[in-house]
Amino acid sequence: MTYYHYWGKAQAKEEAVECHLLPYHSLDVAAVGWLLLSPDKPLTQRLALQLSLKPEQLRNLLVFWLGLHDIGKFSRAFQGLFQPTSSVSLVPTAAQYIYKERHDRLGAVIWEAKWLDWFEDGTLQWSAELTRTDRKSLRAALPILTAPFFGHHGQPVSAGSVDIEMFFCSDEYADDTEVARQFIADWANVVPPEWPIEQLFSEEWVYALQTLSWTIAGWATLSDWLGSNQDHFPYLQEQLPLADYWQIALNNAESALQETGFNKISKPLPYDGMADWFGKQTITPTPLQHAAETVALTDVPQLFILEDVTGSGKTEAACILTQRLLAAGHGDGLYFALPTMATSNAMYSRLGNLHRRFYTAESSPSFVLAHGARDLNDEFIAAVAVPQPTDLDYTASELSATSRCNQWLADSRKKALLAEVGVGTIDQALMAILPFRHQSLRLYGLARKVLVIDEVHAYDNYMQTLLSQLLAYHARQGGSAILLTATLPRAMRSALMAAWQKGLGQPATEPQKDDFPLLTHVSEGQPLELPLGSRKEVSRSVEVAWLTEEEQAIEVVLEAVEAGECIAWVRNTVDDAIRAFEAIAARHPDPECCLLFHSRFAMVDRQRIESQVIERLGKDSTPEIRKGQVLISTQVFQESLDCDVDVMISDIAPIDLLIQRAGRLQRHQRGERCLPRLLVLSPPWADDPDEHWLKRTLPGTQAVYRDTSLSWLTQRVLCRLEAIRMPEEARDLIESVYGAVSDDIPDALQAARYEQKGMQKTAGSMANFNALNLEEGYVKSDQWQEEQEIGTRLMDEPTVNVVLLLLTDDNELALWAGERRHADILSQVKLRQSQAAKLAALPSRHESQWLTLQERYKALKYTQSWLPGDDSDCDYDTQWGVRLGSKEPAP
Repeated sequence: MTYYHYWGKAQAKEEAVECHLLPYHSLDVAAVGWLLLSPDKPLTQRLALQLSLKPEQLRNLLVFWLGLHDIGKFSRAFQGLFQPTSSVSLVPTAAQYIYKERHDRLGAVIWEAKWLDWFEDGTLQWSAELTRTDRKSLRAALPILTAPFFGHHGQPVSAGSVDIEMFFCSDEYADDTEVARQFIADWANVVPPEWPIEQLFSEEWVYALQTLSWTIAGWATLSDWLGSNQDHFPYLQEQLPLADYWQIALNNAESALQETGFNKISKPLPYDGMADWFGKQTITPTPLQHAAETVALTDVPQLFILEDVTGSGKTEAACILTQRLLAAGHGDGLYFALPTMATSNAMYSRLGNLHRRFYTAESSPSFVLAHGARDLNDEFIAAVAVPQPTDLDYTASELSATSRCNQWLADSRKKALLAEVGVGTIDQALMAILPFRHQSLRLYGLARKVLVIDEVHAYDNYMQTLLSQLLAYHARQGGSAILLTATLPRAMRSALMAAWQKGLGQPATEPQKDDFPLLTHVSEGQPLELPLGSRKEVSRSVEVAWLTEEEQAIEVVLEAVEAGECIAWVRNTVDDAIRAFEAIAARHPDPECCLLFHSRFAMVDRQRIESQVIERLGKDSTPEIRKGQVLISTQVFQESLDCDVDVMISDIAPIDLLIQRAGRLQRHQRGERCLPRLLVLSPPWADDPDEHWLKRTLPGTQAVYRDTSLSWLTQRVLCRLEAIRMPEEARDLIESVYGAVSDDIPDALQAARYEQKGMQKTAGSMANFNALNLEEGYVKSDQWQEEQEIGTRLMDEPTVNVVLLLLTDDNELALWAGERRHADILSQVKLRQSQAAKLAALPSRHESQWLTLQERYKALKYTQSWLPGDDSDCDYDTQWGVRLGSKEPAP
């Protein structure tokens, strides 16, 4: 029997099982890869340049190997997974092969056992004589070359100690390894590997291949996904010469790429001024936007850091730079990364049809939202994945490529990085460098994209460390990046610059200027640091006053209400916010004008409250609506909603957070109003505080911001300056807290500072430990875990998704959000593990109904159920959310 008697794909159809012969499936995938790796594509050209190959030679080499990605399926153990009922004659199953192993790993097994024989007998078209030294060099280089192809199901595999005889049969019907050899030899005649002989023996070349193997693995995985779709590649059982089928596969691949959009190259529009972007005949760019229009671009991957105040047009400046980079050939798309799902939603809405401004009208670029709750965004509902045909599941661990890619495609957060224009959380990009299945697809999706990251200062040490590694690899892949911030410490700017320079293979250079606003451009040679001017309209001066007791804050709120002003009080903990809300609502002349907004609401109630906040305090709210409105909130207010108030109270917090909160004061033009006021609730000032200085006044705040020296330094600089003046005092404010100030910190606060510094170092070390070592290449390691085990954010405590339940009039268990669309997600609230542990367990009498709900709503599988009405201690209310502890009615 020949390789035409081995099946590669199979599908259950009615009561029969159809199969697609293994050589044909291998060529289907290779044909997709052939077109994706066209020599005229910029990514192909960059990979070829970095590997010192011509684009045509690169394509032949990689596509040859792509055609071998499923040689593990020549194992009789794999072939025995099913026997088709069709008339096709397949190699019979050998009864003794009872062992189970995934076919991708079996590919590595047969290669490890036979590679040297195939080199020496001409199977692989190797023309040079192999010396002992050559064999040693090849043994080091070939695993780097082969790993992306055998690891085509989303993570690398290795042969390990598996014995080939346990899985590959030799009997009177066929010799599995010989049949595989015949296929390889014939395939090499269709697409010759064109071995780069000199390069394979070069340590420098092998290292370059290592660093780029992640991108190659992403290309291989995407090719396998697209080449596994029967809609585009009909199953065939007729025996054709490989050269003849190759032409069929190329035609089918062209249709597949046409339908899925991967064959089109959107044509970027040249930047032609802001009037063209925003539809206004006369529009004056801000200084930052003007710099984005005029700064000289270079010929290598480049990083821009844009530092300016809120309202300076940073988003528009980033769009200008992005369009210029795309038009100059420095990218094939963009991904806009933001800190939270809420900010991602806002940016998705903000870009709207503006994303089409990057490309010509006929290009129709894809535009995808990427985060965990994107299905709740009505604007994104139209962007759904086309389902693939039902494919045969080989075993629970031996999923077909289509099945695996169904799971991948259904999670369009991963797909977003392949879209030409993506908007989502920074987490989706950071997952590209963590050991998650299909992370290489994310890296491939980011390759040659302009990566725009907003609020880059908002990430802790863990995320900053991951971000630095991502930036280094992004530079190495040939992408460009634009980072936006209003409050970036100098040390953080230095680290981001150094990461980019490392990716370019250049020595790190320290920032030279401390001007603000500032545009930093990192590319070849010495970085450009361009000081910028600032418009009078966005210059802000907010006087800071101090409160030392909660009762004082309550009185200020009531005075503002009496004066007809709207006011917000941003608290640092949910419990403090609930307590303040109850106290103020009890004394407000119209309690309906009071809103509480925090993270411990079910999603359905959180959406309602967000809408109410925007209606009352948003950009389009009227003076009549705003009069007397009170919002008690936690940090979620400063992070997500485009709203503003006349007066703000804030619990003391590190200076960058206070600057961000002050940005919610009168941010929209509404005619003449009183001067904006920021009142900070904090302990009385003390030159030499004791260790309980903060805890006595705000115990919750100390639990959240454990480095009390940051709060003390913040209070010190604000007492000195008496106001937040932006932009002229921005550097002074930030560096007075985050700069070289260790010697100024009182002795009693040093212990807390040292503890936090130690935790920050630990967080950085944990990030380095969790992140893949991209310089080692796409190889099997112990790091690979399932996605829920390693996070893009390091938390003091794991979180739990809790599903709120209620009882209907018929005593039936139901979701809190009822029967509305996405009720399973809308009924959930995220709590810390210790908080979720305080909730009463679901009574056993409702267990069967809960299992029924879980069967109906798959998203409930890994959640904790909670029936508040049956909990004697904790409770939930649509007005104040989850309340932990004594169950008492709100006053």
